[in-house]
Amino acid sequence: MKNRLSLLKTMTTKKITDDEGIKTSFFENPIKLPMVMQPVHSDFDINSWMIDNRTQFEDNLRKYGGILCRGFGIDTVDKFETLMNKFPNDLLDYSFRSSPRFELSNNVYVSTTYPEDQVINMHSESSYAPNHPARIVFCCITPATVKGETPIADNRLILQNLSDTLRNKFLNKGVQYRRNLSGVLGLNWQEVFQTSDKKTVETECLENGMDYTWVSDDQLVLTWTKKAIWKHPITKELVWFNHGLFFNKYMLNNDILDSVTSDKELPNNTFFGDGTEISKEEIEELKSAYKKATVMFPWEKGDVLFLDNMLASHGRNSYQGERKIIVSIS
Repeated sequence: MKNRLSLLKTMTTKKITDDEGIKTSFFENPIKLPMVMQPVHSDFDINSWMIDNRTQFEDNLRKYGGILCRGFGIDTVDKFETLMNKFPNDLLDYSFRSSPRFELSNNVYVSTTYPEDQVINMHSESSYAPNHPARIVFCCITPATVKGETPIADNRLILQNLSDTLRNKFLNKGVQYRRNLSGVLGLNWQEVFQTSDKKTVETECLENGMDYTWVSDDQLVLTWTKKAIWKHPITKELVWFNHGLFFNKYMLNNDILDSVTSDKELPNNTFFGDGTEISKEEIEELKSAYKKATVMFPWEKGDVLFLDNMLASHGRNSYQGERKIIVSIS
């Protein structure tokens, strides 16, 4: 089998239109994700084009799940923020957090501050949360010296790659999430909820149907259930949209698993919606379904990657060297 990363280093051009100074193409791979947009002329103004062609752009985003804008010179935080302001959707704060991030400006964040030697598993942004974003946009300010790709997967294909048995279990039962917020093996509750007021946390939990237990002032355990398979609100396609794999105990690092004496001490875990265990074999099937639907490409400085958050999931490879990928969710 050919290495997928090597396949994506070249593009096969499939021109859709260049009437507006844009050429479109796809990486050489069987999965049409992402569509690649590039300027015909070096002085092309993508900000003006986005205003005039937003409907066409968003139609293509929903069709393919992701669009990579390459060669438009969006290589600073200010330029990225200016581009994001061309869209009418409200930019969202990164709330109910699952990973450490810090804000650069006006809801533009560094994508994650996880250590560079760690892989971030595939997921759709905040699919576990009571309110999830419709779109996530990445911008490459500085590509890594070695690796550091952001793999992306078509959530429609993930669902198709599952066996009927496993697909129906998730369709009928959903996913139950359990998070143990103590700050020992994961984030503390203050970071997750962006507050130090326990009453505010309790109110948010009650409003969003989450069961909560204060084990101590420093430890909060949350349990809640969501659908695993969703219908896209616009395309009406069924998609795999959850954190069932990402939060599952079998996806945790060995150093975390070795440091606990029972599953109750884990920072997070997932179950079927009725509380029954997702077996290791079922997790392996999910991993295989993601792998078959995943593509990746080397980042280039100034790349901007738009993803429909319900149609596409993403991750992060380990890397070496300086890497700065910023993100906005809306």
